[in-house]
Amino acid sequence: MEEGMGESTTRVCPSNLRYEQQPQHTAGTIKKIRLENFMCHENFEMEFVNAVNFVLGQNGSGKSAILTALCVAFGSRAKKTDRANHLKDLIKKGCSNAVIHVEIQNEGEDAFKPEIYGDVIIVERRISVSANSIILKDHQGKRVGHRIADLREMVEHFNIDVDNPCVIMSQDKSREFLHSGNDKDKFKFFYKATLLQQVNDLLENISKEIGVAHGIVKDLEGSIKPVEKELKELQDKIKAMEHIEQMSVDIQKLKKKLAWSWVYDVDKNLQAQSAKIDKLKNRIPACQAKIDQQLNDIERLKEGISEKKDVIAIMMEEYTQLNQIIADQNQPLSLARKEALELEHDCNSKTSKVQKMLQRLKKLEQEVQDLHEQHVKNTQAEKSDLEEKLKGLQHEVHAAELDWGRLKEEETKLMNNINLQNEEIKTIVYKIQDHENNCNEISKQIRDYEQKQGNKIAGFGGQRVIHLIYLVEKNHQRFKMPPIGPIGVHLNLLDAKKWAATVEHAIGGLLNSFIVTDHKDFLLLKQLAKEANYRNLQIIIYDFSIPRLKIPQHMLPETNHPSTLSLLQSENDTVINVLVDLGNVERQVLVKDYDTGKVVAFNQKPRNLKEIYTADGKKMFCRGGVETTLPLKGKGPGRLCSSFEDHIKDLRSKASDEQNAANEGKSRKRQAEIKLRELESNLTSVKRHCENVGRSLSSKKLALEEAMHQHAAENSSIPSSSVEELDVEITEFKKKLEEEQILLEALRQRKDEASGKAKDLKVKFDKLRGSAEDKFTAIEKAGSQCRKIESELESAEQGKAHYENLMENKVLPAIKKAEEEYQELTKMREEYAKKASIICPEYEINDCDSLEGCDMKTPDQISAELKELNQKVEHECRRHVVIILPHVIVLQPSRSFWQDLFIFSFLIFSCSLCRHSEPIADLRMLYEKKQRKIMKRQKVYKALRQKLDACQRALEIRGKKFKSNATRLKQQLSWKFNDHLRKKGISGLIKVNYEEKTLSIEVQMPQDASNRAVRDTRGLSGGERSFSTLCFALALHEMSESPFRAMDEFDVFMDAVSRKISLETLVDFCVAQGSQWLFITPHDTSTVKPGPKVKKMQMLAPRS
Repeated sequence: MEEGMGESTTRVCPSNLRYEQQPQHTAGTIKKIRLENFMCHENFEMEFVNAVNFVLGQNGSGKSAILTALCVAFGSRAKKTDRANHLKDLIKKGCSNAVIHVEIQNEGEDAFKPEIYGDVIIVERRISVSANSIILKDHQGKRVGHRIADLREMVEHFNIDVDNPCVIMSQDKSREFLHSGNDKDKFKFFYKATLLQQVNDLLENISKEIGVAHGIVKDLEGSIKPVEKELKELQDKIKAMEHIEQMSVDIQKLKKKLAWSWVYDVDKNLQAQSAKIDKLKNRIPACQAKIDQQLNDIERLKEGISEKKDVIAIMMEEYTQLNQIIADQNQPLSLARKEALELEHDCNSKTSKVQKMLQRLKKLEQEVQDLHEQHVKNTQAEKSDLEEKLKGLQHEVHAAELDWGRLKEEETKLMNNINLQNEEIKTIVYKIQDHENNCNEISKQIRDYEQKQGNKIAGFGGQRVIHLIYLVEKNHQRFKMPPIGPIGVHLNLLDAKKWAATVEHAIGGLLNSFIVTDHKDFLLLKQLAKEANYRNLQIIIYDFSIPRLKIPQHMLPETNHPSTLSLLQSENDTVINVLVDLGNVERQVLVKDYDTGKVVAFNQKPRNLKEIYTADGKKMFCRGGVETTLPLKGKGPGRLCSSFEDHIKDLRSKASDEQNAANEGKSRKRQAEIKLRELESNLTSVKRHCENVGRSLSSKKLALEEAMHQHAAENSSIPSSSVEELDVEITEFKKKLEEEQILLEALRQRKDEASGKAKDLKVKFDKLRGSAEDKFTAIEKAGSQCRKIESELESAEQGKAHYENLMENKVLPAIKKAEEEYQELTKMREEYAKKASIICPEYEINDCDSLEGCDMKTPDQISAELKELNQKVEHECRRHVVIILPHVIVLQPSRSFWQDLFIFSFLIFSCSLCRHSEPIADLRMLYEKKQRKIMKRQKVYKALRQKLDACQRALEIRGKKFKSNATRLKQQLSWKFNDHLRKKGISGLIKVNYEEKTLSIEVQMPQDASNRAVRDTRGLSGGERSFSTLCFALALHEMSESPFRAMDEFDVFMDAVSRKISLETLVDFCVAQGSQWLFITPHDTSTVKPGPKVKKMQMLAPRS
């Protein structure tokens, strides 16, 4: 070890080589080592046994140089030895080269290339000032290899990792490991020593390769899809035949159900026993009956509220639809009325015209007789009077047209006002609905807060958690320790009015969690939660015996603002410990507003700060230099608030405002409807006046036309007009009169039809309006009933809470015997189910969608159904044959060859399905024949996909096994570590976190009166630390493999008692394990006796 020794040759004292029998060497163990000019050794040689070897000597005698030589010989670099920066620095002072000669045993099943090397492998490492070399020789000393790859291949074969402290722990590594308090370094040590690192890297590489291969196969499969599309038509035809085949599959499923029928018979007994238990439970004191009655009332009232709300929603929708229909019907009604009025006006005009034509006809007839007399009487004065009359009639027609146009404009304006009024009524109705919905929602919130105020537990899970707590109290004897939960029930909050909502957001879902002490209680609580229909319950396993954690000041955030932990109070230490360990509440800081939080989180950035929560609803944190601000969801006082009175008062005020707004909307709606009726009445009056004016205008126009005709006739008449011309005119006039009468009759018929249509539309319109008013009245009535039911629901919930409080103070009568019988039947059911599972799994029975209801039938019933299904299959076969036969006999020219072939194949299949399955196989062979041109590639791709899937499944299985093994290794490491510590009366625990990649050691010293575990080994004395680290190393040794191991000054800082226990532990461990061990120590090892498996070698003292 030191270079200033006077003696150039290091020798082994033969007086200490006392052992009775040399054990046989195994493959990979060190048989002999020889050093020349290496460090302090000039010419050194030592042989080892394949069991336990102790190298003893004073400091400076060259003990540690042996381990350094082994590391260099097996390929380690100089820097990793912690003895030199370069290999040339390991040459003895005054010399120019050094030689390391190591002989390795190569016998047994694990021998490395025994046909080349023989029973001994010689590794020779030569070091000079300018270069170094590696030579591998066989047992005869013949050179076999000289490359570093050859050495690495041998080292990997024997699993010799000299850089692993579990294989060679040098003096410096021992000191460093003993003093290391870094949990991540310990984790790396553990991860590498147990080969988990190597396996994890391999699994990740394989996963990447499989992903690439999947992509390639997917591309290849996509290249043949166009060809596969051509086969789809034939494939669809084959599926039609598989229906009958499916019936045969159903028969097989029914046969499997027969095997489970015995299980279901036991289920019936279970139901009967359950009914018996229910009957016993009905004998519980009247308080339970009251609770059940209240629960039923609550459920009934809730259903009633839900039904009422559904009815109201449906009625509102119908009311809206009716209003829309009324609005839609209003326009057709107006058009029908207008059309009827126009037809009536036309009819009146035509009637007047016909009457005037009759009068004209009489006048013409009279004119024949008085022709001469009229000619004489038509003087110049009479012509002047007639012209004056024409001017008067023209003036009256013009005035009537102006009046008629004004009335039409007024009618159009009233129609627009009516449409606007209808739209306003619709808007008011929608607002009323919104206000009523808001009022109902606020009322629901008020009931929730009143329930939380009356029962704090209900605020952390509702009725499900109350039912769960009841089941826990009922089964409390089955728990090792009673569960704690919900966590929120066990918490009190300082300044709750200000911080309740903020702290609830900070803690999150942990408020609803339960805590148990071990895995058995975890499974039991999970089962009870399932019975209570509490599916997503979070259950935390934590040791209840751990006292309340005391967090040092330097581990808290350096700020004057309160943390979540500082505001929480609880009488249960476990609750606080869980919130600290899992929720990090000591690192969550609370501030009043956003600006303050921004300064603390992003500017000050105090140590140990995780998150900032503000009272105005913000969450802030900084991760990796990224500043993040998130809004908090939800409003309200929070479940940790001590009182909800103020919030309930505010909600009631809002509900009152919403109700007042709804009532005000109803009042405005009634006023709008009154205004609408007035507008409609005015429109009717205007239309009637317009019709009268129109008739007057038509009559005046007709009179004007007659006067003009008369004037023209008189002007054109001559005294010499013949009677024959007047007769011709009379004849033509009669023809026109007949035509006008025919047109008048058609107009009257159209007028009657239009009047009937308008009347029908008016009746329908009035009926719809009446229905809408009735519907609105019904909606108001249903709303009043809904509010009444809500009041009854509130009373029922108060009554239920009262009786539940009484129930908690009384003891339920025992029904243990009935429950034990129920458990026996359950076990019997499990036994039968296990036997039935040998035939088929139960999920295959449950998956039979087409055979539902078989689970509750007896075996005889299932057998009869099976027989019936067989007959049905035979009937289907015969039926399909009858149906398809005409299509096969008559081959239509329009059908393709494939269609005819399909029908023929299906006929063969239907005729012989009950006897054999060859026809469908033949049809599938026909399908495969058309597939032959792509089958080769498909098979290749399918094989590749199957292999990849198999590789993926194998990878997933290995990944699960890797995680499982990692978990077991973690537990095994902790157990073995504790077993080694017990030899000195110490207890300990190792915690490995694979997510954070940390490994922590906890040691409980027997002399510590506080009974607190030491989590940092630096808090132990030197001997205690060395012994605990030694125990950790031995625990790792048991989980790692290597043909030999070496430890230098493992007992540093140990006192005499610790060293004795450590030596006994080491020797017993090494002898039991069976591999080769090399221990180097300067201390006394007299307690270890040499033997067949223990060899002690004493190094000569160094000379000055």
